[in-house]
Amino acid sequence: MSTTVLFLIPVICFIGGFFSTLAGLGGGLFTLACTSLLLPISVVVPLNGVLILAGQITRVAQFYKHICWEITLPFIPGSIIGATLGAMIYFALPETFIAFILGCVLLWFCWIPPSAGVRKVAALVPAPYFWVGLVHTFLSTVSGVGVLFQSMMVHSKLAKEGVVATIAGTLLFMALFKSAGYLFAGFDYSPWLPVIVLSWIMGIAGTMLGKRCLNMLPDHWFRILIRSVVTLFALRLFWLVGANLLAS
Repeated sequence: MSTTVLFLIPVICFIGGFFSTLAGLGGGLFTLACTSLLLPISVVVPLNGVLILAGQITRVAQFYKHICWEITLPFIPGSIIGATLGAMIYFALPETFIAFILGCVLLWFCWIPPSAGVRKVAALVPAPYFWVGLVHTFLSTVSGVGVLFQSMMVHSKLAKEGVVATIAGTLLFMALFKSAGYLFAGFDYSPWLPVIVLSWIMGIAGTMLGKRCLNMLPDHWFRILIRSVVTLFALRLFWLVGANLLAS
């Protein structure tokens, strides 16, 4: 491991922790995008969830009383199944296909509010957030980051503290399940322990700074910020799809 990697990745995690707390999402994506410039993608995807783990734990501790457990609790068992399935086929699915489907789903859930008919149908689905947890975690495991759940939370009636808390609570469990899945699939985390520990320290610092700045952001702009981040991520996915198709 080079000194550059050892220094830059914790700095990246500081910025990611700050942004995840301020916007409710984006820290994991930022960390994934930046570390992919420094490390092979085969290392970046399994490592990403571990690098941001301490920041997620810190956010849960900070906003624990705002977590909506009606969403989080059914999400957890779905997340276990999604992580298991994703880890099993991580190296088998075409990356281009996953990127295209994920980009379409993100834009749909972020910008198209559910109609009255859709709400009636959704109300008939037993434990809807179980299925959200399964699909989101599966996509996150095979592609490195999901964002499906966050894009749905844009339309929730929770206050911004509730959005941040519920996303942090659900995705903390998801990160643990994903990391365990990669570990059992054969990924070795031991060579990366120094950068993991430093990233945890910096991630905690970034998260604490983000909490201090959260109240400065009005709720309306908070939701616009979430939509903007999700949209940029979806457009990046489409760009990768186009680049891969042109290269093939």
